[in-house]
Amino acid sequence: MNEARRQLNMFLAAVMFLTRLPVGRFHQFRDEDEASSALYFPVVGALIGFTGGLALFASSVAPPFVAVLLSMLVTICLTGGLHEDGLADSADGLIGGQDPQRRLEIMKDSRIGAYGALALWFSLTAKLVLIESLLTVNLVTAVRASVIAHCLGRTATVALLTCLRYARVEYSKSSSFGNKVTFRQLAPVLLFAVILSLLLLGLQGVFCLTAAVVVTFLCGLYFNRKIGGVTGDCLGAANQLVELSAYLSLVTIQPPKV
Repeated sequence: MNEARRQLNMFLAAVMFLTRLPVGRFHQFRDEDEASSALYFPVVGALIGFTGGLALFASSVAPPFVAVLLSMLVTICLTGGLHEDGLADSADGLIGGQDPQRRLEIMKDSRIGAYGALALWFSLTAKLVLIESLLTVNLVTAVRASVIAHCLGRTATVALLTCLRYARVEYSKSSSFGNKVTFRQLAPVLLFAVILSLLLLGLQGVFCLTAAVVVTFLCGLYFNRKIGGVTGDCLGAANQLVELSAYLSLVTIQPPKV
């Protein structure tokens, strides 16, 4: 397999992991490429955000909250609610469990509890309010924010996979990445996120990047204290929180609409 085909294979593996797009027939499975596909997580995230931004742009003639709801629906359909599910499961397990083992057991349960429902409601509501606030001020900024927020959310997952051990022993969807992503792989991921943020948002991108770093760091500390590492659900939760932090950082620096 030549290098170009290997890189395409890694990209397709990232698409398969992060979305519901039917690209499997184009992907040639190689176990050694699975963890390396994390290199393309921010790229796939940016593409998901771009698709959501296109939906936002296309529906901008509708009332702002309707346009944002449609944009959110598009991105959720693309990902199958993967990260939202992780946030809900993490809230149930990390808050409701009394010890690391019990927390992991609760997070594995597909049923949603009170903490998970509340976290999911708050996350989706906050996203609706924040993106709507950006949209009412500047449509272009809202579209660019969608791209950057989704990119930074996936960048955070790669950073956590690099810096923390994978806490779950048994097989799960994310276990193929656990304890396998290296700092050498993290470097281009961070570089891509920084360059894209600055290109699309200029100095405003610095606020997004700062918020993402702080939230990722705090998530890592919390996950490590609660279960001694991360799981796929934790990655989904961090993704959502970093995405929200990006929107919030932009909302706080936008001039009021005149």
